[in-house]
Amino acid sequence: MFKDGSREIESIRKRWDEHAKRYDEWYETFKGAVEHHVDLELLKGQLPKSRDAKILDVAGGTGRITLPLAKMGYSVTLCDISPEMLNVARQKLLRAGVLDKVEICECNVYKLRFADEGFDFVLCWDGKIEAAKELVRVTKKGGKISMFLVNKYGAAISKFREDPDSALASLRSRPSYVYDEEEKYVAVSIEEAEELFEKEGVKVIEIYAVCGILDLLSIPKKVQESRSWNQKFFSQVAEMLLRLSKEPSVKGLSRHLVLYGERSSKE
Repeated sequence: MFKDGSREIESIRKRWDEHAKRYDEWYETFKGAVEHHVDLELLKGQLPKSRDAKILDVAGGTGRITLPLAKMGYSVTLCDISPEMLNVARQKLLRAGVLDKVEICECNVYKLRFADEGFDFVLCWDGKIEAAKELVRVTKKGGKISMFLVNKYGAAISKFREDPDSALASLRSRPSYVYDEEEKYVAVSIEEAEELFEKEGVKVIEIYAVCGILDLLSIPKKVQESRSWNQKFFSQVAEMLLRLSKEPSVKGLSRHLVLYGERSSKE
């Protein structure tokens, strides 16, 4: 059973408020843009066929995913703990002419303001596996859930060079924890993620490798940080990442995983 989150909500809100105005800058770089493209391509294959479906984007920040969903014609509820992140999202949606497709609300991911089974598709792409129980609650039976998860093995690989003892300890322990900008995250393996979600009545459809697999291609840092690029090369990298994201031998190397599951209709 998942436990409710117990983070210091106010400090988290303050941190994200401070990041709001520059949050999208990373997605303007080659690395950010190509990873965003891959995220969307994987998502498109899992979206509801009906544009009347109700979608919830939890911890959706500046609307990185909400904006393209609204442009596709979906009605989306965007929620986040940071009012400043939501203000940035609101301006982006307004400029794109799709603000009328989106309901925006400030809320805590661990205590969502929504009724049981209110959404056909629920997204939470911020690695907070502790919130999964709450996400399941607001998902309709037969509806889909998607979460970004911190990958236990990828996190250990990233940590090993600077702290081998800590990296090995994280692989030996269950649960395993990692820290990112003072926030504590539970890191899981693919098998642990499947087990946890299945206990909550969610059948795992697919788990993909995301974030960090681009590093396997040894693309120069200068190119990764560039804000202009050759479109053919961008397409080649994107195709490579899409293929690698589905490859079992690569999944253990990525920093994050994205899980897609379906809530049981027999509960």
